[in-house]
Amino acid sequence: MSIERDGRAAKKSSALEASAGAQLRAIRLSRGLSLTEVAHQADVTKGFLSQLERGLTNVSVPTLLRVCDVLQIGVGELFAYPDEQVVEGGSRIDMGGDGVAEYLLTSADTTAFQVFRSVIEPGGGTGGPYRLDTTTIFAMGLSGSTRLIVGGETRILSVGVSTSFSGQTLHQFDNPGTTVSEVLWVLSPPLLRVARGPAQAG
Repeated sequence: MSIERDGRAAKKSSALEASAGAQLRAIRLSRGLSLTEVAHQADVTKGFLSQLERGLTNVSVPTLLRVCDVLQIGVGELFAYPDEQVVEGGSRIDMGGDGVAEYLLTSADTTAFQVFRSVIEPGGGTGGPYRLDTTTIFAMGLSGSTRLIVGGETRILSVGVSTSFSGQTLHQFDNPGTTVSEVLWVLSPPLLRVARGPAQAG
């Protein structure tokens, strides 16, 4: 994707965050839960959760996963899945983090694996370590240099450099450089749309 197209996608991020927040609010209400109840269980303030639901604030990946667990959904429930079999650019999704734009490249009926592309601004990242309910994650640097920390071990993903690890190992990533970096992720199996148990994020 060109820088121009990435720029257009970035301008849509506020609308996307509002959409993801609106989904969280709709799910919370369908569960009959109050802002206070979900905020307490997710270890966030009521004011923060209210802002998140209105798309007025960024959220770290660990915090978003905690909110999803309280609502008994997998983060995959918040994704807009591509309908077409030949995907151009991917569907913009919100996995949390700051300065990170992510695109889902596989459709909902792809059941063996899931592919994402992350575009990470300088200084951007996940905002903390987390675990995912998936067996294996493959990551490859597409541009720039991304710092990936897996189980306390630092791995630098520059162009063409790849690595694999268990999604259930605490991990996080950020861009410590001065230019945008990009990473291709392959998850097998895909992220769940329904949560299995209590939050595991750090």
